[in-house]
Amino acid sequence: MEAANQSPAPRRRVYGGYEGAPNPSERDRIVHLLQAYRSTESFNAHYLPKWAEASTDEGMKGGLRMVHAREGVHARLIRERLRELGETTFIEVSQERHDTQVPFFASRERTDLEKLAFLGHVFEDVDDFFKPITDLISDIKEDLQTREILRTILDDEYATVQWFARMQRGLSEGATQS
Repeated sequence: MEAANQSPAPRRRVYGGYEGAPNPSERDRIVHLLQAYRSTESFNAHYLPKWAEASTDEGMKGGLRMVHAREGVHARLIRERLRELGETTFIEVSQERHDTQVPFFASRERTDLEKLAFLGHVFEDVDDFFKPITDLISDIKEDLQTREILRTILDDEYATVQWFARMQRGLSEGATQS
C-alpha cells in the first residue's frame, strides 16, 4: 500500500498472462487464467466484508455487500469450472499481498475515500486492466462454456468498477463541501 507521501501503487492488470509450456493449448491458457482469477476473486471476497465493517458510510457498506456477494459467486463458479476441467489444486494470492492489502482495507484509520482512490488508481484504465481476459475470451474457440462464464463475470466487474468510481466521486464532492 502506499503511504501518504509515497507514489501510488503500481498499475497492474487482472492477470499477468500465461506462464507455462511453450505453445499452450486453449485449455492450458484457460486453466492458467482461471487459477489466477479465482485466487483474486476469492481474495476480494475475503477483504471486502472487513472494509464494510470498518466503513462509517451506510451507502458504502451497502455497495460493498453487493460487490462482496458478486466476488464470492465469481470465485465459487470459477472453482467449479476448474474442477470440471480436471483441476484439483488451486493457487491463492501471495502472502505479501494479503499482509499488505487486508490491513489497509480493514483499517478504520484509512478513509473510504483513500481506499477508493487506491482502487481508482488500479482501475484507471479499466479496459487495459481487463485486457488479458478480453483477449483470451476472443481467442476461445472450443470451450464456449468458459468463454461465456468469463464474459458474464466481466459484465459484473465493469459494474463494480463503475460503482467504485461513482462512490469515489460522491465522497470526493462531499469531502470538498465540508
